[in-house]
Amino acid sequence: MASYESLGVGRVVNAAGNASNLGSASMGQEVLRAMCDAATWYVDMDELHQRAGDYIARITGAEAGLVTSGAAAGLLLATAACVTRGDASMLAELPASAAGREVIIQKPHRNGYDHAVRTAGVTLLEVGQAGRVSPEQIEAAIHADTVAILFVFGETIDRRGEVSLKDIVDIGKRRGVPIILDASVANYPFDRLQEFAALGIDLITTSGGKHIFGPPGTGFLFGRQDLMDVCRLMANPIHGIGRPLKIGKEEIVGLVTALEIYVERDVEAEHRGWETSVRTMAEALADLPHATVTITAADEVDRPVPRVRLAIDEQGLGTSAADIAEVLQKAEPSVRVTRFSLDEGVLILNPVCLLPGDEALVVQALREAWPQL
Repeated sequence: MASYESLGVGRVVNAAGNASNLGSASMGQEVLRAMCDAATWYVDMDELHQRAGDYIARITGAEAGLVTSGAAAGLLLATAACVTRGDASMLAELPASAAGREVIIQKPHRNGYDHAVRTAGVTLLEVGQAGRVSPEQIEAAIHADTVAILFVFGETIDRRGEVSLKDIVDIGKRRGVPIILDASVANYPFDRLQEFAALGIDLITTSGGKHIFGPPGTGFLFGRQDLMDVCRLMANPIHGIGRPLKIGKEEIVGLVTALEIYVERDVEAEHRGWETSVRTMAEALADLPHATVTITAADEVDRPVPRVRLAIDEQGLGTSAADIAEVLQKAEPSVRVTRFSLDEGVLILNPVCLLPGDEALVVQALREAWPQL
């Protein structure tokens, strides 16, 4: 039987948090059992999609839901739905039939994941500048070929001076333009998703393999019934732009199981566990030369996740945070840290994906990698 060992794949100690390049999430036994059970039967995939979508709609408060093959798949399906509005001939000819259609995005919100939006054949129309976008600019950019406005939550997004989500929703409703929300990392706490649905956002996509700890290749989409119906047309799967986005029955059942666990999770107990983890690491690293070690209360997208922050005097230490991160990556086992602030001389340790005993491995690797110690 194949294993990481037989394939020659080494273990990673994940102090970076949920990240696709590190496998997104480590699934629990209950999710794995549900997936194994689902693999032994045949089912009508339309019916399974419908029942799973009904469950997603119920827990989010949206009109409809759909399990997808990741949050990026949700972006593609949502964009295609906004372009075609269910027109069969347009659906059959995507992406060519989307030529000339535009999706508005604030310039600071551009990121690598919006390639999924452009895959539908649309052009992204950038509005404003970093740190300076106004509602008037967004509204002035709307024209006859505008099919949607995209709003993005992400760790690398510059939120300074952006037009707020509420203002974007108000503009969309006033001008009859659907809003697509990339909330791939904004699903913790879960009530954030419910708040998005309550705002009346037309289409919201998020990840199932991040904080929800479902199958890493999953996500889900939820929102307005008529647009969600079009998304379902492309995700059955059928032949068309959604065909490469096929998702298996096992993954659908696994995600729903993970969501059932997620919405009943003892959030306070989970948070206390993270606090213990980061306190343990911070105390063990407090004496690192040329480093200021603190504990922060939230991450880049305002999730209440405590983390260890190591601000390095790179000149005094004689090396950079990026160089230390590379040494950690080459350690045995490999240790990965949050990389968003490396250019600021900051290493961040995230406890969310640490397995029991990993704190000691992180501390050991850091102390061995640290110059002048």
